Parts: sequence; C-alpha cells; structure tokens
Amino acid sequence: MDLDVPEDADRARYRAGLRRVLDEASPAVARRLGLIRDAATARTDGVIIDVFPDQEGDGTFAVWARFDGADSFALDRRLGDERQLFAVVHGERGWEPAVPARPGSWSDAEFEDVLLATVVEWIDALVPADAARLYWEATVPGGTQDHHPLGPSR
Repeated sequence: MDLDVPEDADRARYRAGLRRVLDEASPAVARRLGLIRDAATARTDGVIIDVFPDQEGDGTFAVWARFDGADSFALDRRLGDERQLFAVVHGERGWEPAVPARPGSWSDAEFEDVLLATVVEWIDALVPADAARLYWEATVPGGTQDHHPLGPSR
C-alpha cells in the first residue's frame, strides 16, 4: 500500500467521513494507548496496531493493539478488551458508529488500502510521545499489507 496514492473523489469522501468518526473516538483511544504503553514490560519489544476489515467486505472493521515480545501473550491476556481501540459493527439502523458506506465500486483490496491509510494517519498522532522505547506499527493481519511505523518509532 502506498500511503501517497492520489485520491479520487470516492477516496477523499470516504477518508474524510471516516476520519471525522475516528477523531471523535480519539480521546478514548489515546487513553487506551497510554494504558498499553504503561503495561509494557522490559521484555516488550513493541506494539502492533492491527486493522481488521470484515471478511464479508461490507465496510465493518475493527482496530486492535497487541504486544510484541517475550511477554506479549501474558500482556495481551491481561489487558483483554482494553486492546480494542475502535470497531464498526452492524446495528439496528446501520453501522455503529455511523461511518460512511464503502463505495460499491471498490474491491476488497482497495477498501483495505484506504482503510489502513486512514487509520495510520489517525492513530499516528495518538501514540504516546514518551513511548519511544517501544516500536509502534500498524498493519492488516494476513500479510496483505506492509507494516507502517507509528508515533515516536517513525
């Protein structure tokens, strides 16, 4: 994924609408990222932000943080659901929260590219500035995307 791909009208509209919703969640996400930083041990190498597009490809997704390093399993279990940073789910009246609809002309790969680029841009500024001893990066599980450095590890 090239984060510098020129945007067409659909990309720009989707990214702007999604970014508005993500920005509303920023205070809670910044708090969670601080908890994650504070939970890291000397045996923690980094934090990976996983962006999970729904396998049905309809536009729902989730953003989770996980630890990397010798203590990662224990830390991930200890923090549990606090590692979920953001999620879009099917509600009674549509998406919750109300993110823009994915353009019907997009392939799953294009949706994944736009989604990851938008989340990287958003979450980069929320990574605690004093978390430099850890590397922070974002990706999509499954190896379909590169890892993108975040925050002080950029």
